[in-house]
Amino acid sequence: MGIGFFIWDAYNSGIISEVILAIIYVGLVGLLLDRLVSFIASRVVPEDQK
Repeated sequence: MGIGFFIWDAYNSGIISEVILAIIYVGLVGLLLDRLVSFIASRVVPEDQK
């Protein structure tokens, strides 16, 4: 059971608070992954390539 199934199941059950919570969770995970990839890229790519 993944996050997509959780959102779909909560939506079909009419539990809007769980849908909103799951969407916030997806957003936070996306933000953290974006920051992680940006940090790794700043370490890997030389300064003159930016």
